[in-house]
Amino acid sequence: RGCYVSDDKQFIIWFGEEDQLRIMCMKKGTCLNEVFNRLKEALDTVESIEGIKFAHSEKYGYVTSCPSNLGTGMRASVHIKIPNLTSDGTEAKAKLVCKPLGLSVRGVGGEHTPIGADGTVDISPSARLQIQEAEIIC
Repeated sequence: RGCYVSDDKQFIIWFGEEDQLRIMCMKKGTCLNEVFNRLKEALDTVESIEGIKFAHSEKYGYVTSCPSNLGTGMRASVHIKIPNLTSDGTEAKAKLVCKPLGLSVRGVGGEHTPIGADGTVDISPSARLQIQEAEIIC
């Protein structure tokens, strides 16, 4: 197992994690394309290393050991405060609003974690299969 953290702490690579390789790129603000572009550059760099080849199917996308990440292999999310939908201390109302929009809601610490005390939740598209990475952040 190993971990790389960039100097600005906005880019992290975990080795030997659930998917064997997890690459995270994050930034405060609303410019998702900046985060996506940095991630794309990093992935291109990793894939250009001799001997590294990711399992990829033209039909199914990237093949991972975590079925929920099959397809793009990318989960783009935003942390957002929605106090009117979380005033009861749960994400139940937020899930009712987000599910018909194809969005998932979870705690800011990841799956099975509580929402933030201030109503902050992690929202991301539910789809990973048969969707292009660029479509996720549009």
